[in-house]
Amino acid sequence: MNLKLQQRKFDDIKWRDSIQAGWDRCGSYEFCGECRKEEPNPCARAANRYENGYVRIAIIHRHV
Repeated sequence: MNLKLQQRKFDDIKWRDSIQAGWDRCGSYEFCGECRKEEPNPCARAANRYENGYVRIAIIHRHV
């Protein structure tokens, strides 16, 4: 499934869940910890990172 379609499905789910809960559910799902809202299709990308065990690697430079 492409990211745009996956995002559309997440938007529908979030809309319904938010209406039912009475508050905006954005940020309350398991995968939201991987979210970068500035990206296109943020929910789809966050869910993919969450499901695939995305690991961010940092490079540390020592200043002498």
